[in-house]
Amino acid sequence: MAAQSWGQWLDRGATGPVPVSDPTEEPGMTNKVRNPAAPEHATLLTPRLVLRPLSWADTDAMHAILSDAETMRYWSHPPVTSIEETKASMEKALVEDDTVRTWAVTTDGRDCLGWVTLFGVRDGIGWIGYILSPAARGKGYGEEAVAGALNHAFGAWGLHRVAANIDPRNHRSAGLLLRLGFTWEGTQRQDFVYGGTYLDTGVFGILASDWDKRRQNQPVALPSLRHGPAVLRPLKASDADALHAAFGDADSMRYMPHQAHENLEQTHDKILSMASGARAGWHWAITRDGVECVGWALLLKETPAQVSLGYILTPAARGQGLARAATAAMLRYAFTVLKKNRVEAEIDPRNTLSARVLEANGFVREGIRRQGYVRAHGEVVDNCLYGILASEWAAANGGDAT
Repeated sequence: MAAQSWGQWLDRGATGPVPVSDPTEEPGMTNKVRNPAAPEHATLLTPRLVLRPLSWADTDAMHAILSDAETMRYWSHPPVTSIEETKASMEKALVEDDTVRTWAVTTDGRDCLGWVTLFGVRDGIGWIGYILSPAARGKGYGEEAVAGALNHAFGAWGLHRVAANIDPRNHRSAGLLLRLGFTWEGTQRQDFVYGGTYLDTGVFGILASDWDKRRQNQPVALPSLRHGPAVLRPLKASDADALHAAFGDADSMRYMPHQAHENLEQTHDKILSMASGARAGWHWAITRDGVECVGWALLLKETPAQVSLGYILTPAARGQGLARAATAAMLRYAFTVLKKNRVEAEIDPRNTLSARVLEANGFVREGIRRQGYVRAHGEVVDNCLYGILASEWAAANGGDAT
């Protein structure tokens, strides 16, 4: 599925949104309209990407993207059918004035994987659009590129607001925007024509103050944990391929809340949402060496007093003590770093292997919730509650839960 936002104003040939009139200032007002000059069209660096100014040399790469039917399914016009149409889109994207900046998304500063663009800028308000090649999707590149462009928009450019318009059916793009702090502001009904059909537009927006607050509230970097044969490192979007061996395996998912994933895309969506911070909790990749992912470990459902624990291993990684070691590592983190008084875990009572892992780490079986859980396919099942207190863990581990 495509991961892009509509560039409606750009494709309609408009220079930008309707100008914002200067409000009548009153004492204490902070929303005075400003019109900052566009900064130099600089190359932007993110942890994995090099966002360099788009150039005519990227035409062939962009033609492959803009002519792909799946990629263009939720774009603002149908797939292009000629290189001339691509050149027309490139000409708009390559405008160099105070209203537009377009970057090629690359990992090496050379090969173009798509673009991210800020356009229609006027009175400190602009729009953002983005599109990636099929080969670049599912790796978190879109989110990283948009975040890099937003840093530039609210930092060097000094914009007040950035908006994005998408096809409301484009759930992946909506998720990307929400994870970055955009607010869904509404739906404009049948306001756009695509291939002879009236379509709705989903409107998203983010203010400079929203972006600043999000950056200030970023969690402390998740540390790597080590215990016995297990090394837990922060989960990455690129771990999805390895973890699909678990999430796509019916036997591995037999006792999980949802059924096995039908395709790799489902796993990519799940892992991306966790690795990006869109899902609450602490998410690690279980590894033997700190590199190759063989499982997923998590702490979630946090309250001031407690947190819940979970894990899953790929079939090839079972029977090697990794689940027990990963659980031990998370317990130490929960009690000594998060300072929780209790850690709990819920499992299907038929999952005897997980029960052994928990009991080996000092968990106490506290009871059964009868028919307290409905799995995704409608099966009503019991769930078994296990718990361990900080005092119990400290007594078994040298009294260091402090």
